[in-house]
Amino acid sequence: MDVLWVAFAVFLATYALISIRRFPKVRVERPAAALIGAALMIVLGVVGPGDAISAINLDIVLLLVGMMILVAGLELCGFFEWVSLRMIRYSKDQFTFLVLTMVVTGTLSALVLNDTVVLLFTPIIIRTCRLLKSNPVPFLVAEAMAANIGSVATAVGNPQNAYIATKAGISFVDFSARLVPVAVVCMLVAIAILYIIYRKEINKGSAQEFRRKILSDGWAIFQEEIVKGDVLAQSGLRKMKEHRLGLYALLLITAGTFVAFVASHVIDAPLAIVAFLGGVVALFVVPMVSKVKAKDMLGGVDWSIILFFIGLFIVLRGVRDSGLLTEIKDFFPGFDDGGVPTVGWLTALSAMLSNLVSNVPSVMLLSELIPISETDLWIALASSSTLAGNATILGAAANIIVAEKAEGMGVEVNFWKFTLVGFPIAMATLFVSTLMLLVLF
Repeated sequence: MDVLWVAFAVFLATYALISIRRFPKVRVERPAAALIGAALMIVLGVVGPGDAISAINLDIVLLLVGMMILVAGLELCGFFEWVSLRMIRYSKDQFTFLVLTMVVTGTLSALVLNDTVVLLFTPIIIRTCRLLKSNPVPFLVAEAMAANIGSVATAVGNPQNAYIATKAGISFVDFSARLVPVAVVCMLVAIAILYIIYRKEINKGSAQEFRRKILSDGWAIFQEEIVKGDVLAQSGLRKMKEHRLGLYALLLITAGTFVAFVASHVIDAPLAIVAFLGGVVALFVVPMVSKVKAKDMLGGVDWSIILFFIGLFIVLRGVRDSGLLTEIKDFFPGFDDGGVPTVGWLTALSAMLSNLVSNVPSVMLLSELIPISETDLWIALASSSTLAGNATILGAAANIIVAEKAEGMGVEVNFWKFTLVGFPIAMATLFVSTLMLLVLF
């Protein structure tokens, strides 16, 4: 059989498995689907063993590992519990809690990988909503939307941004200068739409009553009262007290890492090396000043995302080496015959593919078709692939994580109800982002 058809069959099967993921009595996770595709590309002779190894982009792997180590350390030191308690402290009413949920989630997602943020933050939001006697679903949907929108802002906000910035050679400053304004405006749009749709449910709760008790009893007494009986909250506070020096060290290292990100184009240091060194320094310093162990920090790294990327790197090497990439270019209007698509068309195509197969695999495919010199298109790809992920639960890994973590705590985030909120937010923010990128840049 012609190698092109073999590559096409493997590519199609891999992306179908990534898209569907579940069959009756069989569950195929995204990393497994990507690795199966990679193995088939090698076994069937489309990609040689040496080429498969060289296809793995170590820059992406090192960047993801470094950032995940920092986040794992922050979690082990109780940082996220501390943030959640401050959210309750400063929520004067339910709407303020919604805004704080989105702003805090969005900000953290811009600073560290959004998938990791929602993994740690979802249980905290559910527990907080139960304390406030609120339905957690609107706040969980808000968390997912905010994680995706906030992650647009920087090159380390999500895996696809990291991939785009590294592959296209876009500096951290240039990336953020274009997309921070987009993320801010889109966040305001999302808050407005969420409140309009969920206002009746959002306004039910005890935030105002809590605010009065905080003012009358003092925060220390109130904090002790609300964590009483909550094992996880107590554990978080205990970790924060026990590992206070470790937390300070991690915050300092994380801040230093971001200063280095900003200066990376001046000091000529790749983002991957900066992130990896930040993680390594944390592994060395934090165990010296606290009881947090390096192996526990490494255990907090989501290795499934790393393996997912490795599998896709090899699959796409097979697509390129077999000549299939040339056929795919001709299939997508705007890319054929060496053409360059418009920002609007790329946004539409990226949005469609992101909701068919999720944003990481769609970005990795489209990135093979975009000339490195077309910075505007790379920025549009980063923005559109991430914002489009809000349309459905399957559109982004962060959405799936929120839904699955919530289900494990007895809260159902319904697929269709999510879509009824997510689709208009995705369409509105895609329109706003495209308009801003065309007008401002």
